Amino acid sequence: MQTESNISGLIYQLAKLQKYFLNQHLSDLDLNSDQAKVLTFVAAHPGTNQRQISIDLSRGPASVSNLVKRLIQQGLLEKRMAPHSDRERQLFLTEAGKATATEVHELFQVLEKAFATNVKDPEALTQTLKQLLVALQ
Repeated sequence: MQTESNISGLIYQLAKLQKYFLNQHLSDLDLNSDQAKVLTFVAAHPGTNQRQISIDLSRGPASVSNLVKRLIQQGLLEKRMAPHSDRERQLFLTEAGKATATEVHELFQVLEKAFATNVKDPEALTQTLKQLLVALQ
């Protein structure tokens, strides 16, 4: 399939290259892709909880708990008691977490720029890809 030049084969090859690029750079940050997703989610939703992360990542609570524990150990996340509840804990990025989340965001910007500058009509391609996603679900 890697040498195929049909649409699905090319999309597959692009996805593999994107994954390779991200994994290489995320490993430099001592992160895996799920940890990066957690950081970007918390950056976009400060004060969120593990349940919301679990929903966003489509992962089980135990899996998310392990991801969060690791990020806390790395000094990238912190838990705080929710002001409205004695049981709920909210998640926030530490200063180091904010810096790392910014680096992760910049990685995605590099990819976005590479795609956008090499496509004649990025908006049309985006719409087409969205239609494909809907059709394949």
